[in-house]
Amino acid sequence: MVGAGWDHVNLNPAPAGDLPNARHIRRLAAFPPDAVPVSYLLPAIASILVLVALAVYWRERGLRRRTQLLAEIFDLADALERELLECRARLREVPALAKPLPGAGAQLSASATLAAEPQVQDALRDLLAHRLWLREHAADAPVPKLLAARDALAETRAMLVRQLERLADVRADLAQAREHAAP
Repeated sequence: MVGAGWDHVNLNPAPAGDLPNARHIRRLAAFPPDAVPVSYLLPAIASILVLVALAVYWRERGLRRRTQLLAEIFDLADALERELLECRARLREVPALAKPLPGAGAQLSASATLAAEPQVQDALRDLLAHRLWLREHAADAPVPKLLAARDALAETRAMLVRQLERLADVRADLAQAREHAAP
């Protein structure tokens, strides 16, 4: 107020209820009437970031689980294939062990082991089919189906181990019979 004197200034105080206090004036000046205060935005942004972080963690956990499950399935398949090949090799040795033995019991045991070889071939073929299926569908196969495949492989492997033990017993019996038959 250039050139104004004291006589032009209203020195009468306004009633206390008419003027807002200084804190209220600063708050009104800082935010336009349609703006959302930062005190509301920060918790909302933090909540969204936490939800995104949880979603990423959950997805990574699922992918890690799938990867571990696939590795376990392939390891079981490799072990089963090795044991099937070992079983086939042992089956092919049995007739040579039983050949010099007199008696129908040894010949019957040898022919029974030869009859089991096509089953081993079928198991190897099935294993190859499962590997091909996994190669094509591993990325989108549901986890319960992968769990079922892993459990089936583990069960098949356990049954094969029992069969290999029985085959070892037959081989031991043939070896013992061979020793007793030799003069």
